[in-house]
Amino acid sequence: MSIPVGRVGNTQVCLHVTFIVAALVLALSGFALHLLVFAGSLLFHEVGHIIAASLQGAEITRVEVWPFGAVGRLERSWQLAPAAETTVALAGPLNSGMLCSMASALQRGIMHSQGPAAIGQFPLLDLLVRVNLGLLLVNLIPCLPLDGGRVLRAQLALRSGYVEASKKVSRWGLWAGCAITVGAALGTLKGQAWHPFLIVGPLVAWGAVDEKAGFAAQNVMEILSRSEYLAQRKAIPVQEIMVPADATVSEVVQKLKPSRYHVILVANRGMKVIGKVTETRVLEALYEGKTGLNMRELIQPRSPG
Repeated sequence: MSIPVGRVGNTQVCLHVTFIVAALVLALSGFALHLLVFAGSLLFHEVGHIIAASLQGAEITRVEVWPFGAVGRLERSWQLAPAAETTVALAGPLNSGMLCSMASALQRGIMHSQGPAAIGQFPLLDLLVRVNLGLLLVNLIPCLPLDGGRVLRAQLALRSGYVEASKKVSRWGLWAGCAITVGAALGTLKGQAWHPFLIVGPLVAWGAVDEKAGFAAQNVMEILSRSEYLAQRKAIPVQEIMVPADATVSEVVQKLKPSRYHVILVANRGMKVIGKVTETRVLEALYEGKTGLNMRELIQPRSPG
């Protein structure tokens, strides 16, 4: 449930319906400047993801902006490479933490030079600190669709496969969202200022359900296919890597690099190549949870003649 609003390079930017509603509420309530701080913080958070993906040679093709942050989609099968997903996922919270630290340092500088009372003259600066601190902490929760969940999924995928890891971490997201909502409601009833979490909790739960539904609708061959990628770029860099025949899927997938298509040469103990395995075949196995298979079992039979 999102609306495309533009592109940043090769990245399509979409606004989720919840962000649009939140923006309208803020604007109509006279908090337009607060909306700018909020939107700017989200943008800076997402720029971290985009830069991290670019530095690895990967690409974020789509960004969906939610009130808790933005969900970036890595180019096709790169979301299956655990190292790439972990690095890209952590870059957003890192940017939010940097912006929060800079704003907080500026606050301390004002207090030191003009006294604590001067802080009240810069309400948006305090908002900048709180918004980015919130983005940092919320996105580190280890459940989908948050960044912490993507890091956790990347690690679990090496043991249980991408499908099972995604389902599991999405379920945790639903439970976490419900727990946050109930806790916030109880805290608010007791007079605690936990009302913002009455919004965060349902959003996390909604995002988890949306992530699970979207993932379930995908087809494995559609995810692993490079035909669209090849059609757009006319050529794909190919890299050969050699691995021992007993190397497992979980071990090999950690050697894959973004933006390259790999052909895995399988060698015996005498360093003689006994066959080849395509990257697609390895990622299929990871996707399906066959992480313990070794390369000898994945060698494609030779064509007759």
